[in-house]
Amino acid sequence: MSPSRQPALQRDPSSPGSLKTRGGQSHPRDVRRAELEARITQQRLDISHAMQDLETATAPIDRGWAKIQQYRGPLVLLGGLIAARGGFKPKKGLSLVKRGLMGWVMIRRLRVLFNK
Repeated sequence: MSPSRQPALQRDPSSPGSLKTRGGQSHPRDVRRAELEARITQQRLDISHAMQDLETATAPIDRGWAKIQQYRGPLVLLGGLIAARGGFKPKKGLSLVKRGLMGWVMIRRLRVLFNK
């Protein structure tokens, strides 16, 4: 912008975000803009706090998922072996699945029993 054409709006030193006309009164658009910016800032803070609450609430699920991902390779291998066995001898493969499920339930119940 050339020096001969000065903008009609100047920054007010008392409030860095507000614009005032040369007469000293703020323009309605500037007031509305300041209100909207304040509202946006408050909404961002609310979202930030909500995300922290959500992360705290889902932390146990995230830890469980990380544990599953840690054992993902052996679980896929085991599932593949059971599926291959089930293809050749379906009854034995099904009995292995039943035994595995029974063992898992038993281990969980023993943990609950001994943790009390």
